[in-house]
Amino acid sequence: LNNSNLAYIMYTSGSTGVPKGLMHTHSSGLAYAKYSAETYEVQPGDRLGNHSPLHFDMSTFEYLTAPYCGATTVIIPEEATMFPVSLAALIESERLTFWYSVPLALIQILEHGDLENRDTSSLRWILFGGEPFPPKHLRRLMELCPNARMSNSYGPAEVNQCTFHHLSPGDHIDDHPIPLGTVWEGAEGLVLGPDDKPIAPGEQGELLIHTDSMMRGYWRRPDLDERAFFTTNDSPQKTYYRTGDLVQENTEGLLTFLGRKDRQIKIRGYRVELDEVENVLNSFPEIREAAVIAKNEAKGSKVILAMVQLATDASGEPSELLARAAKQLSAYAVPTRLELTSSFPRTGSGKIDRRAVADLLT
Repeated sequence: LNNSNLAYIMYTSGSTGVPKGLMHTHSSGLAYAKYSAETYEVQPGDRLGNHSPLHFDMSTFEYLTAPYCGATTVIIPEEATMFPVSLAALIESERLTFWYSVPLALIQILEHGDLENRDTSSLRWILFGGEPFPPKHLRRLMELCPNARMSNSYGPAEVNQCTFHHLSPGDHIDDHPIPLGTVWEGAEGLVLGPDDKPIAPGEQGELLIHTDSMMRGYWRRPDLDERAFFTTNDSPQKTYYRTGDLVQENTEGLLTFLGRKDRQIKIRGYRVELDEVENVLNSFPEIREAAVIAKNEAKGSKVILAMVQLATDASGEPSELLARAAKQLSAYAVPTRLELTSSFPRTGSGKIDRRAVADLLT
């Protein structure tokens, strides 16, 4: 077996909505299994709950890492994923030791899974990723699962995973976004400015990753490969994947997510991070989730629009929510309009479908 041979192709829509195939080799898959097993200390006696479908990159933890360690993967029935109370019951009955999913699934279990009356003592590690986890929900999860460590597991599907941030039981969580953390062993991070030049710690730039777990390239899309990869002039040369994520790195190497490069806009000459506006709205106790988008108006100007889902039994008026947001945001970053929704359109992986939100906010 040649480790550079193609092992699987995983399709992802990315930020454009057009499916693209990611070519992973036996070598990249094995590297991910090795690094994740070491990072999360997976043991043969562990039981991993497979919440994500096979076509979603999070499933590689259960399908690759578990067999690599001799651990057990518990395939969660599709019907159980539709009912949070069933998921909570399954965690208890199957004595799962690992859980890995997008934050949405964990929020639903928190709200409807009756965790207060469940025995979750078997859980020793809860991983989440795919999108930011609002701290207010994470605090509650840590209260109800006091034996479990929590980890923000970050990495585009193109590299499988590349950073982690561990939280131990009892750690204090404030209202700041959970850091992406540090680049794990076996990978190298590079933060570059707009001119592809390295920047000083504390400055904002795009995160690039060099790792053995990186894909070979996009299936029959050399045009995407050209934009996605960055090769250094060093000797020997190294190839990095451009994540498209804007980060800030401190002097200890801790990375904080600032937003998507393609979700950074300019309004009246001011730079606005739409993800930062979302973070402010998500910090409000009565808001379950928020989505913020920008739309073009006449003459090319942009407006910021927001859609929010209120928490169960919570109430709130759009005008009052915007007034509170104005106390934390610059005037040019406050959404022009905010609408309430009973539920968000979702992608297949459970993330908010912001393109569909934009269509709704006409």
